[in-house]
Amino acid sequence: MKARNSWLLALAVAFILASVLVGSRREGAEFAGTDGQAMAAVATLNPDYQPWFDFIWEPPPEVASGLFALQAALGAGVLGYYLGFKRGQRQGQRKRPDAGD
Repeated sequence: MKARNSWLLALAVAFILASVLVGSRREGAEFAGTDGQAMAAVATLNPDYQPWFDFIWEPPPEVASGLFALQAALGAGVLGYYLGFKRGQRQGQRKRPDAGD
């Protein structure tokens, strides 16, 4: 089982490296968020568009990426806790003597 897990880990690392290499070889490629791309698309389709409201506070990029990472970590933690809790419940029901009733 350990050999299978190491192969899966190696495969995941290979996919990540391949995606970074493919993305970095494009001319003029830069990592841009979808918000910026959407604003550019709206500006080309309707140059006179005025947004209804503006940001109250726009954090620096370092803070924004940190907040995004924190949000992802919290979401993964909640999902992992829920899945582990449900698995423990299922295993607990299997061990009960009256589980077959």
